[in-house]
Amino acid sequence: MRKLFTVTCGILCASLAFSAPAKGGKKKGASSAFTDGSVVMDITIGAPTHSGTEFREVMIPPLTLCVDGGLTSVGKSGKMAISLGGMASYYLYDVWGRQYGYNYHGYYYNTSLFYDAEMHNIFVAFRGAFHFDPTDRIDVYAGLLMGGHWKIWNYVDGLDYHSYYGENPTRNKFSFGPFLGARFFVSDGFGFKAEFGADSGNGFPYAQAGITFKLK
Repeated sequence: MRKLFTVTCGILCASLAFSAPAKGGKKKGASSAFTDGSVVMDITIGAPTHSGTEFREVMIPPLTLCVDGGLTSVGKSGKMAISLGGMASYYLYDVWGRQYGYNYHGYYYNTSLFYDAEMHNIFVAFRGAFHFDPTDRIDVYAGLLMGGHWKIWNYVDGLDYHSYYGENPTRNKFSFGPFLGARFFVSDGFGFKAEFGADSGNGFPYAQAGITFKLK
C-alpha cells in the first residue's frame, strides 16, 4: 500500500513538471486528459484482498482489465467529465483452515473439519466516476462501483469441505464501494495509472497500479 501511494505521488509530481509551460513560452489552450467521448483501457496488478478464510497464500495477485468511457463534460472549463465503464479481475489463492462444527448427511457434528483448496476469484463490476483534469496529462477521478465476486473452489483430495458441510467456507458476494485514482499520460495514447478502493464484498483490489491506453 505504501509503495502504491508513493507511486501515485510520484506520478502527480512528474506530471506537473512535464505539463508546466516553459518560461517565456506560449500557454496551451484549455484541454483535458479525459472528456466526453474519451475511451481509456487500463491493465493493472493489485494488492491481495482479504480471502475470508483462516489462512491464504497468494499464487496470482489481482490482475484487472478496466474500460472507462466519457459520457459528458461538466462545467465551462472543459476539464471535468462523467464516465461509465466496467472492470474484470482475476486472482488465485491457496487457502486452508479449520471449520468448527459442520453438517454431514443431515447430522450436525460438533467437531473441527480441516480444508485445503485453490480458490479462483473472478470479480466483475460496473463503475461510474467524476473526472477532474488539472492539466492535459493528468486525469484524477473518484466514483462508485457495483458488481459481484465469484469464487471457484478446487479442493485437495480428502480435504473437500463442500462435500461435508454442503457449502464452501466463504460464499460468492455482491460488491459495492468507492474508488479514487489518477492517470498520467506520457503521450497522447499511453500512460500510467494508480487506484485505491474499498468494497463490501472483499473482492475489489484495494490498491492497484499499471498502464493505461487512450483508445479515443
